[in-house]
Amino acid sequence: MQAGMAKVLTPLLRPALNEGLRPMFRKAIALQASPVNADTAHELENAYMAHYMRHLLPTAPLFAGVSAALAALRLHGLKLGICTNRDRASTDVLLSSASIAHFFDIIVGIDDAPKPKPAADPLLRVLQQMGVSPVNALFVGDSYMDARCAQLSQVRFAAHLGGYAGHLRDLLPNVLTFDGYDQLVSWVLDSLNITEEARYA
Repeated sequence: MQAGMAKVLTPLLRPALNEGLRPMFRKAIALQASPVNADTAHELENAYMAHYMRHLLPTAPLFAGVSAALAALRLHGLKLGICTNRDRASTDVLLSSASIAHFFDIIVGIDDAPKPKPAADPLLRVLQQMGVSPVNALFVGDSYMDARCAQLSQVRFAAHLGGYAGHLRDLLPNVLTFDGYDQLVSWVLDSLNITEEARYA
């Protein structure tokens, strides 16, 4: 590893990743057997973020069916927003690389609200900017952070089973669990009483 750092097992970092990439990196530094000098840790963190932004983000794959799901939801006039603990720069790179930025009306990142997820602040800011009340919203996520944020915001939660959650209980409470994004779209359109014929019009 760079600078003699020992590898840290993914399960130990998974909770911190929900807080953002920098918190995850700092957790990895904190888990080293020997203390790491603060200046060295800062330099390594910046080098890691630069490498991540340049080489890893642009090639990050989408889950299967995401683009089609977003297109279907927009087709029926639904507003779509992003509530993330990512910084805005990395979020923009991801969306641009995946060619899905145009689907979203609002993006709220880790620096755009007083507190990050699991606090309600970022999700409530998304809803405020979109002019949508919590009772009419659905938050889609894949972690305890997301489930808790939705609960604190009094927003229904749809849990994707392929993400960061270690156990199903981490995704409670929810109104839906799904593996494929076609399941999500069907649930949303069913809840809006959109007929099968109208879905493909």
